[in-house]
Amino acid sequence: MSADPSLLDQCFERVLREAPALLGRSLDAAVIILQDAETQGREVVQRALLARAWWNLERQRSHLVAQFPQRLQQAFQHAAHEGPTSALARMSDSSLLALVDDSSVNESLESARLLQALMPVVEQALSMVDARMSSLIGLDTVHAEKNPLRPSVFVRALRDLMNEREPDPQLRSLWMQKIAAPLAIGLSQLYADIARMLQQARVQEAGYRIRLVADSAPGTHQSTRDWLEDGSGGDAAAMSIAPAGDAPPQPMSLRMKDLAKPQTPLQHDVLQAFMAGQQGVFDHRLDNAYYEQVRQELNHVDVLAKLPQPGAQELEAQRLQYRNLPAVDRPARPIDVATPLDAGQWGEYAAPHERSRVLLELKHQADKVSQAVGLDVVRKLVAQVSGDPLLLAPVREAVVALEPALLRLAMAEPRYFARSDHPARLWIEAVAQRSFRFNDEFSPGFEAFFDPVRSQVRALNASGSAEAGPFAEALGTLKALWIRDDEEEEDRQQRQLQALNHAERRQELADQIAWEISLRPDVFNAPGIVLDFLYGSWSLVIAAADLQHPDGGPDPLGYRKVIGQLLWSTRSQVTLRQPNQLFQIVPGMLMALRQGLESLGKSPEETRAFFDALLKLHEPVLRLRRARARVDGHPAVPEPEQTAEDQQALETLLAPASPEQQKPTPADQPWIGARELASAGFSEAMPLMATEAADSAPAPLDATQAGEAAADALEASSMLFRLTKGSWVDLYSGGEWLRAQLVWSSQKASLFMFTSHGGRAHTMTRRSCEKLMAKRWLRAVDARPVVEQALRKVTAAAEAATAGATQ
Repeated sequence: MSADPSLLDQCFERVLREAPALLGRSLDAAVIILQDAETQGREVVQRALLARAWWNLERQRSHLVAQFPQRLQQAFQHAAHEGPTSALARMSDSSLLALVDDSSVNESLESARLLQALMPVVEQALSMVDARMSSLIGLDTVHAEKNPLRPSVFVRALRDLMNEREPDPQLRSLWMQKIAAPLAIGLSQLYADIARMLQQARVQEAGYRIRLVADSAPGTHQSTRDWLEDGSGGDAAAMSIAPAGDAPPQPMSLRMKDLAKPQTPLQHDVLQAFMAGQQGVFDHRLDNAYYEQVRQELNHVDVLAKLPQPGAQELEAQRLQYRNLPAVDRPARPIDVATPLDAGQWGEYAAPHERSRVLLELKHQADKVSQAVGLDVVRKLVAQVSGDPLLLAPVREAVVALEPALLRLAMAEPRYFARSDHPARLWIEAVAQRSFRFNDEFSPGFEAFFDPVRSQVRALNASGSAEAGPFAEALGTLKALWIRDDEEEEDRQQRQLQALNHAERRQELADQIAWEISLRPDVFNAPGIVLDFLYGSWSLVIAAADLQHPDGGPDPLGYRKVIGQLLWSTRSQVTLRQPNQLFQIVPGMLMALRQGLESLGKSPEETRAFFDALLKLHEPVLRLRRARARVDGHPAVPEPEQTAEDQQALETLLAPASPEQQKPTPADQPWIGARELASAGFSEAMPLMATEAADSAPAPLDATQAGEAAADALEASSMLFRLTKGSWVDLYSGGEWLRAQLVWSSQKASLFMFTSHGGRAHTMTRRSCEKLMAKRWLRAVDARPVVEQALRKVTAAAEAATAGATQ
């Protein structure tokens, strides 16, 4: 098989074309991360170092971005001629540690750490590129270390470029640390694009070569003849996944005896090939040495069973240890596969040795290597999920307690966890995602949710089934229960969302109507207070009428007609000459104004200032009428005394609108009336909006405090920007920490609605959210797919272990 130079060049061109933007985004994110670390730092020396790091990185940004493609191009030309590498090639290259002086070793270690941080994120997309690139360059099997686009090439090019631009090794180390996360995201997307490009070009994936290797005698060297390739040695006692090459690969340490242990050290390539569905060695039968080792391990479990176990009171004391701390400040209670659980809650498998007994008994029943490896994968995944600090401790306990039922499934389908649609995986994910509604295991709401989960764990363990049916039935039961529980909350939430969506549509239409009003010729020289009213409240009134009466014509309730009357009535130079016409218009106009504002939900208190101003605007004509009444012999009407201040105030009201007032400004957020809030269930929805004016004038800050405040505000704004519909947050409200979900935000991201357990709504302005975030009273929760994350971590852990074994 030979390489396709044109297609390979296209891959290089694609990478070089996107490299500047990829690095630019990563550097920008690294600067923000460094700035955040600086603001959070407590030691002056560390803050100064971080400040220098981000400042110098900003200064060097343009040069780094400009030179990166050239360095990558040189790296691509040499990447294929570096010779064989160690088994660490998927995560690191031995050439990174080629030099031995202290500074070079430190640089290489930083590069290796950067690679280790990249791999869990890029691994899925990279594996597809490895397989197709190996095929493209003429290899029959996957050689990840010969992929010219492997991550180590990017890291080495970036490291060398940074070395040239920054002489301080401390700053370079900080750059490498902080760029890891954004660079990983960018590379993952780039690898996905390259994989898609190769797939569209119909480049086939190369496969792994799986080998069994016999155990060598202690102290002897494993030679090439010991390797038994792809089924030629059915009685071999160890296995490996090895790339083909000129030099024989070193045998991996995974023997069949290792498969018999409760904790098997699965190497990365073995695990990856198994999860990818590779056949070969995984279909081999287990040998006598394996079964003998299983029996020894079972004897050890019998010994463990005789040791005293912690009692219920001791376990309860551990559970309640941090109960008095705020839910968001409690340390995650450590739980893993070796954690003893409360037998009263979890039954016979509460003790860790009983769960290990099930594992070993199933291993003793296994016939094939695939079953033994599948059992090990299940235990590793259970261990990963049980250690996930995002989940509340009882949820992690449930996964640990469920291990026997999960293990049995691996006997019938060893690779079932690789299926995203398997009922067992779906059950764990559904319980985990549902648990994100709660941040406190001691809350009554959580216990109501968790009690059926606990009952199902015990039932699934008791079923003894190796089929997925019981999990599917259990998941269906839980979902039906949750749907019934959610019906009332969803109905309330729909009313709330309808109110918000209606308010947003009304505001959009009102902004358009305000613009139309501004184009009328009679707004010229109109008083500013009148234009403010027309562009604001009255535009909302007209918009509400149009939405309520979509088939009522251009002016269904006559509110547009009022605009001309109001503007005419405020022109004193005209109304003084036509007072009778004004007296005929004003009563009906005032009635229409009050009726429209009342229909909108504006209270008299909210509009009193405008009507008082309107009365003063009409005052000249009223004085004229009183004077004419005195001339006509009517009873004397006392003329109110007009002071200089009154005259000045009147002149201010009559002053034409400023250029800024003449142009309507779209509202930052939709206006929502008090009656709408109450009718939609928002009686407690906006506790913060009412307090904004009270604390809008904080005490003066010195330069340091002002800088810290600005940094906090920037961080809060960035955090808020990352929130999307469905995001979970911890919110401090009413003296307690609540877990709430973002269910709605306005199109301008100026108004946000969260709901907490029980359908309680929390609607806040952007400013309120940012203030809460700055005070750490609103904290984003990093909710994510739990099982998928666990799979990535299992693979990454295996890769790290493989890397450590080769060093």
